[in-house]
Amino acid sequence: MFNRLITTILPIILFVAWEILIRWPSAFFYVFFTVVILSLSATLRLSDFRIKRKDTWLLLAPIILLVIFNTIFLLFLNNIWLQQAVALIMAVACYYFLRYLYSFLHQITAYKPLSLETSSTYFIIVSYLFLGISIYGFMNFLNTRLWYLAIILVAVTFLSSYQIFWINKINDKQNLFASILLSMLMVEFFWSVSFFPVSHFISGLGLAIIYYVIINLSILYFLEKIDKKTVRMYLTIGLSCLFIILLSARWL
Repeated sequence: MFNRLITTILPIILFVAWEILIRWPSAFFYVFFTVVILSLSATLRLSDFRIKRKDTWLLLAPIILLVIFNTIFLLFLNNIWLQQAVALIMAVACYYFLRYLYSFLHQITAYKPLSLETSSTYFIIVSYLFLGISIYGFMNFLNTRLWYLAIILVAVTFLSSYQIFWINKINDKQNLFASILLSMLMVEFFWSVSFFPVSHFISGLGLAIIYYVIINLSILYFLEKIDKKTVRMYLTIGLSCLFIILLSARWL
């Protein structure tokens, strides 16, 4: 019964914590550590504290990453209504993810096939968007050293890619190699995009689009569902989005 309550209580706590952060940005560190600790504790309780199992941490990774990077991302939004909209949407998204997780772990007959696979991928992509905006924001506003941010990007890219490949049942050896390769590739794109004289929002969005295209093509490749038409479609969509945001961006 308590596990079921977690799926409702945790999103409410997250929303309240994010509202506190919106109103009192100076309380960032208190809010950050509170939401991370509570999210970890609640989700581990949901998984019966099976902390020694790799699968447990991989199942929980999408929501933990989203909580972490959404909390940071809120600092870079300067419109209170937009901040509140993001906080509400992310809290609702967490609710649905926790419901899927609860069904998968405790009520398998009610679990909708591919719910976790689909929601995990979306959570990771959104988290990556927030990550990209945040690290470019730190670079622009705090003059944070590029290689510090690159280390964070490599670590998050590896974990994110490994989780997505794992949830899509990609072979472990292929998963490890592909995750390392993607981490190295994305840090190169991160370094290249950092030279564009655009805002951190545009840079972060561009980086997320690149990651979205690459990760989806990689999944299709490993699942042997890739063909020239699919590659052309993803590349066309990705390049078109990048072209549009660069054309519409305000250059610094």
